Amino acid sequence: MMKVIEKLYGSDGRKIVELLLKSSDGKSIDEISQETGIRVNDVRRLLYEMSQEGFVAYLRSQKGDSFWYNYRWYTNIAMLKNALSKRIDNVVKVLEERLEYETSTPFYICPNDLTVYTFEEAFENNFQCIHCQADLTEFDNKQIINHLKSLLEKLKKFNSSTL
Repeated sequence: MMKVIEKLYGSDGRKIVELLLKSSDGKSIDEISQETGIRVNDVRRLLYEMSQEGFVAYLRSQKGDSFWYNYRWYTNIAMLKNALSKRIDNVVKVLEERLEYETSTPFYICPNDLTVYTFEEAFENNFQCIHCQADLTEFDNKQIINHLKSLLEKLKKFNSSTL
């Protein structure tokens, strides 16, 4: 899971998540910055990005009688798994839409500049390339379809077995 965090938020994001996982009562932005050596502004930015996806969260408490608040950032394995599962579900949805588009739309390609056209675009241009006027040929997108199916299978398997 840490590899995924690092891919999404870089090595600094990974450091922050690892630190928060070790903390039982959360950490302030200043504490995270001091303990990781990451600039305060970068810590703040990463925390907000990760909180929007549900990888981290915070507890807010008021400082005495003042109008200032303390924020304690935290995470746990369940939060990380849930956020990652939601992210995978979103990617699966996008890939399924793309697969539907690829399987339901005929494509044509220019043999010279390799511009790909939908059937409608090719029809509007009399099945000629708009750049070089070459005759378009039907484009076989079976490799794209197979690749999308493979990705979907892997993501679904990962999401159901690992999480």
